[in-house]
Amino acid sequence: MYFLDEIQRKSIISQRPNMRHIPSSNAYFVHIPKNGGMSVVKALKASGGLSYTALAEDLNISEQAAEEAVESDFYHTHLGQFKPSHMPLWLIAEHLPNTWSAFQGATTFALTREPRSRFLSALMQRMKEFHDAGAIRADDPAVIEEARNVCDWLSARDRFYDETYIHFVRQVHFTHLDGQRMVTGIFAVKDTAMLCEWVKTTTGLSIDIGHDHARKQPKKWAKTIQPMARFAGRTLMPRSVKKALHPLWMNSGLFTSASSSYAAVDLGNDVENFIQNYYAADYRLHNEALDGAATSAIAPAEIAAH
Repeated sequence: MYFLDEIQRKSIISQRPNMRHIPSSNAYFVHIPKNGGMSVVKALKASGGLSYTALAEDLNISEQAAEEAVESDFYHTHLGQFKPSHMPLWLIAEHLPNTWSAFQGATTFALTREPRSRFLSALMQRMKEFHDAGAIRADDPAVIEEARNVCDWLSARDRFYDETYIHFVRQVHFTHLDGQRMVTGIFAVKDTAMLCEWVKTTTGLSIDIGHDHARKQPKKWAKTIQPMARFAGRTLMPRSVKKALHPLWMNSGLFTSASSSYAAVDLGNDVENFIQNYYAADYRLHNEALDGAATSAIAPAEIAAH
């Protein structure tokens, strides 16, 4: 059976799409967590034809249930509680044969991101989802402290799919298997126009990717307003009112792009060194994508999947 998460986390979890299969074009989009994939998924939905058949067969549930499972948690007899939304390739290859077969037979594509920026984005998601931090700034001391905690946890692990750390899985674990590249086209997040052109040329699928899912954070001068706003939102406003006001609030002059401040955040030498070492293969993969070489169906030998 599948389990829908609590109401207050649905809006976060629904932003986690799994690999999206488009049978009519025999294409698969592999969404690497925290790499801007929601914009791609929105474009794919507009094009229609998304299929959950293979996943439904693997989980022994209906297609409707499979689609819902992608936006929630799922309990698997052997895997335990996990998120079908973000599954490393090794997990699919070892436990989901129908999904793996569909993936292998399709033209696959993915977006890659600079690893440090992705790490900070994952931290911000983690603070909101699991620490009830609300609209917190990336340079908040609590974020810096959590960065150290996450690094300690990751340092003892290579392959994992734990739901509370899934956003920190190496990008190459979604593109490679046993050191071999499996995804056909890999593009940098900033090169979505190139991705659209490539998808059209290779699969015949026309998509128009927007950019409307960027994380925001309060400006420094607005930090003092946050406690009052959170109190009002939690205790004085009905849920329907909060939902209606949320877009207006986030688009107000109180907030700015979170990613624009990531470069200036001081994580400390230990965390910075850890990111460079732990995500070394991700840096190589991203640099290759920036150079335009990652559209090749054959992976360079020097990119390892750890």
